[in-house]
Amino acid sequence: MLNNLTINLSSKILFIAYFLIALHFPLKHTGGHGLYLPFNIICWIFISIIIGLGLFKIGISRKIYFSKYFLNCCYGFALILIPLTYYNNEHSILSFNKIAGFGFGIILLFALKQFRFNKKDNLHLIYLILMGILIQGLLKLCTQTLPNSQFLSLISNLDFGAMAQKNIFATFLATGITISLALISLDRDHSKFKNMIIFSIPLVGMTQFYPLQSKMGYISLFLGVGIGFMASMKKGKTIAIWMGCLFFGYLIGMNINRLDRSNTDIKHSISTRISTYLLTCEIIKENPFFGIGYGNFLSTFRKHYADRKASDSSIQTIGNNNMNHPHNEVLFWIVEGGILSFLGLLVIAGGLIATLWNGRRKKGWIFLSMIIPILVHTQLELPFYISTIHWFIFIFIIFMIDNELGNEYELDATKLGFLFKSFSIICTSFNLIYFSTALHTAILITKFERTGRIDPSILVKVKNSHAWQKKYETTIMKLDLEIAKATKDKDKLSSYVNWAKNYLNHSPYLFIYYDLAKAYELLGHGEKGWEIYNQAKHLYPGVDWKDD
Repeated sequence: MLNNLTINLSSKILFIAYFLIALHFPLKHTGGHGLYLPFNIICWIFISIIIGLGLFKIGISRKIYFSKYFLNCCYGFALILIPLTYYNNEHSILSFNKIAGFGFGIILLFALKQFRFNKKDNLHLIYLILMGILIQGLLKLCTQTLPNSQFLSLISNLDFGAMAQKNIFATFLATGITISLALISLDRDHSKFKNMIIFSIPLVGMTQFYPLQSKMGYISLFLGVGIGFMASMKKGKTIAIWMGCLFFGYLIGMNINRLDRSNTDIKHSISTRISTYLLTCEIIKENPFFGIGYGNFLSTFRKHYADRKASDSSIQTIGNNNMNHPHNEVLFWIVEGGILSFLGLLVIAGGLIATLWNGRRKKGWIFLSMIIPILVHTQLELPFYISTIHWFIFIFIIFMIDNELGNEYELDATKLGFLFKSFSIICTSFNLIYFSTALHTAILITKFERTGRIDPSILVKVKNSHAWQKKYETTIMKLDLEIAKATKDKDKLSSYVNWAKNYLNHSPYLFIYYDLAKAYELLGHGEKGWEIYNQAKHLYPGVDWKDD
């Protein structure tokens, strides 16, 4: 029979398995975000089991533990959900993963509370997270310094791993570095092994900052380490050694080839980001109370940008990429959900600030420094959508803050024991099936695309198209169109036209405009085809259009 000790031990073994092994599997993919990236699916499998164990423990202990901050999160999330009832949410299903991910984070916070981890347990787990970060840094360093090594063949697919995007990798390392600094003050038991991890993180991590040339990484590191230093409860020799490792690591990194970008590219990137923020704020001003509706950012932003560009040519040309996110997490929730979503975020953030402020303030600042790199990243990009491990680490550090500084409450759950056991087993089983089939789908679609899209029979084996909703749907419809064009099947062409017109209402992808225009042309509706073509020209002024 499972008991409290067995469940806690299982959770620690799970941490070991994920952070020391599973995190580092380089799985090939076709790009994108969320569940399109297989390493994110693996992380969600890990999170699902952790949540399941936490809920199962309620059934064993017959007690429910929660905090005041958890209640703040529930109140805030309830406010975020209310906009789903608004009139403008006909495409809210497109935000399912975004909203579900937020909810899972709150449930994860609650589940972690049930394990009753003490300070020693929390430190053991945070050291495991640091070891995972250290392994990622060492693997990358090996590919850079041992180019002719046979070891390279084992990790040659690292560019398909969780840290392939440079800003994601940079804030991952920056988070590890700030955590290592915080542990100098938070952990009184500095064994030789722990010291090795604490000093290795800045040494190895800093070797990557010069090669990466990530402004995001530098900003997040500077702020995180700066706050950590100001709040540090230990000075002297230990801090001096840590600083020496930080400096020496950067010197080593200066001898590694860096990822250079031209000044023109850098200026264009900055201008595009600023323009994105300004245009998003304009949309918010037009829809301050109700927002534009969950799932509508992609289409609304593209249309607003096109209209503004048509009336004012001085506006920065943003390009042809699909703008799914304004590169600022707060703006994203406000623009889609309106004032209530903003209030929900304020309730959640305010609860965390209150927890830090009401606790031991110096220790609170140290804890705050640990989440600063990821927090800063969320205001300048979209790390939680690209890397689920960033989301997990963020939630775990908040759990540590709440566990150390927050108020805790206890409820008797004697009569609910069986219910929680059953619920945890059912939910965990469902999640494992869902994410396992999502991983299988990811492998199949990646295989289909990387083999030249020549074998549609691969797609027949897909078991979970929901996880790849938009990618799978557009791929299938593209294949149908190709068959219709080859066979001159007007029924199939008409079917594609009807689908494309509806699809473009929420996802105005350039390639669909092109295919829709072709479909109209093949149906003998040339004028309608040109109308679609001109709509695309309006929405995508950055394309080098050639009127044939």
